[in-house]
Amino acid sequence: MTYYEARLARIHAQDYTQYAIAAAQRLLAEIGPGSGVIIDLGCGAGDVADVVTPAGYEYVGVDLSPSMVALARQRRPGIRVLHGSAFDLPDAEGVRGIVAVGEVINYAGDPRAGLAGLHAWLRACRQTLSAGGVLLLDVAGPLRADPEPLTRVAHGQGYRLEVTTVTDPERRTMTRTIRIVDDTGEQTETHELELVDPMEVLAALRSAGFDAVALSAYREDLPFPRGWSGFLARVS
Repeated sequence: MTYYEARLARIHAQDYTQYAIAAAQRLLAEIGPGSGVIIDLGCGAGDVADVVTPAGYEYVGVDLSPSMVALARQRRPGIRVLHGSAFDLPDAEGVRGIVAVGEVINYAGDPRAGLAGLHAWLRACRQTLSAGGVLLLDVAGPLRADPEPLTRVAHGQGYRLEVTTVTDPERRTMTRTIRIVDDTGEQTETHELELVDPMEVLAALRSAGFDAVALSAYREDLPFPRGWSGFLARVS
């Protein structure tokens, strides 16, 4: 299953980067300017780099979408961006921060998505981070959408999006169908997410050895929508 093909990747990079930027700002507020590496999992077009590299950090982005990787390299040629799963952390030393923003661990394109691979992934993050390092992530939980389909419409410069979401409470999955209408015609992507209860995430973080707290927002003026939970975890 392919996510964020070229047209949706461009739209996302154009109008839907607020949470990634807010997460990068929160990360810097926690660790301050310095040196070392920031890993951005599910990096999209690499917007986090614009915040952390001026503060002295080396940036490494990872994304499963070839179109997103191409956009990141095109828009920010000086950064390192890898094509791959968020569950496979890149080799790096001196990692001060890991950012996993935009429900990246929920996306079912990887069989480890959701609760299936969460514990092993968090242990890997814990081992990768240096002392005092911070992990910021957010997840889609069981309340992210209702069992009955709901469609929301959004307009942007040159496009219209129709986003229909529905959950399967028994399977703890969510299907998000995104219909794009623009000057070149219509295109539809279907995104499957494995939902994770936020209390399970918090317990898994602490089990992996993090000092962890739940967040209602990365930035006060940008609260998470219903069913979307954030977490800040620190290596003590």
